[in-house]
Amino acid sequence: MQLIDLKAILQHTVSSAYGDLVTRPTGKAVRDGIEAALDDLDTEPVTVIDFSTVRLLDYSCADEIVGKLLLEQGGARVFLLQGVTASHCEAIEPVLRRHKLAAIARDREGRVRMLGAVPEDARKALSALTDRVQPGSPADNDALVLPEGTAKELLQLLRFSGPRDPDPADRHSAGAAE
Repeated sequence: MQLIDLKAILQHTVSSAYGDLVTRPTGKAVRDGIEAALDDLDTEPVTVIDFSTVRLLDYSCADEIVGKLLLEQGGARVFLLQGVTASHCEAIEPVLRRHKLAAIARDREGRVRMLGAVPEDARKALSALTDRVQPGSPADNDALVLPEGTAKELLQLLRFSGPRDPDPADRHSAGAAE
């Protein structure tokens, strides 16, 4: 698993004094830095993008970093978003929905959630799984045991293999805003 520290990439590509991910040109520079790092480890299928040192993320930067990166490389790699805050999610969520993409995100407390164009059943399935074990507590193996049919169904719902159609409710609200 490859770990991408966004602040380190930002400081290397833009400025060592800069700490926020704002503006489209900044996002493109950071995405280019991420892609260069990924080229060095092209056999690594799972990449964790670490937001834990990022204070501010705006929509245009989220579009360049998360949206375009997943569009261009999401078929060949699995991306996990780590250390996200509620404000990061506010920028990332609409980007993913607009591109009909989905991602798994883990916040700074260890809670996991799905972002983007995700069927409600998949959100509920992930929530049912992650609510069984509290972040930071020892895993209760019995809490994670599911009947085989249920486990297969949940895995199928959680599987992401490319752009998805958003929930019908999301499509309706997106159409109303346009």
